[in-house]
Amino acid sequence: MKLITASIFILAIAGAVLAQPGATGTNPDVRHVIGLDTIKRNATGKLTVQDGTLRFTTGKGETSVPVASINDIFVGTETTQSGGKTARVVKTAAIAAPYESGKVLSILMRTKVDILTVSFHDPDGALHGAIFALPIGQASVMRTQLTQAGAHATQEESAVSEGGKP
Repeated sequence: MKLITASIFILAIAGAVLAQPGATGTNPDVRHVIGLDTIKRNATGKLTVQDGTLRFTTGKGETSVPVASINDIFVGTETTQSGGKTARVVKTAAIAAPYESGKVLSILMRTKVDILTVSFHDPDGALHGAIFALPIGQASVMRTQLTQAGAHATQEESAVSEGGKP
């Protein structure tokens, strides 16, 4: 009986976590990991390409990088632990869950994100880099938008290693 109660408890928490509104749509929320001087680390905002610039806009500010100054664009994928208020509740519930069933909750809190790294020069010629975490599948879309707008980017790794593993 205790095992059934624990299972129902875990499924209820998992359902609540998975029902949280996600970052879907044409302009998802993006997390600025590091690299933009005027934006704090881990700030969440919108990343857009318009009028020849890459713009990152948060509730507290905005910064832009001219697309012509972008030297290279890198795309990758990373597994991260979700954060925020929901994660704190789930972590607390995982500690209190009986029969070590809380381990399942912490596994459910892991998510994959795309990592977009942009290398660019400032007006003085200094080299900079900015790293963004985007919802899965969005970094390659952003890379395509940037290259279509005129940003320089080396060939994607998947196209380079078509013949197999290097």
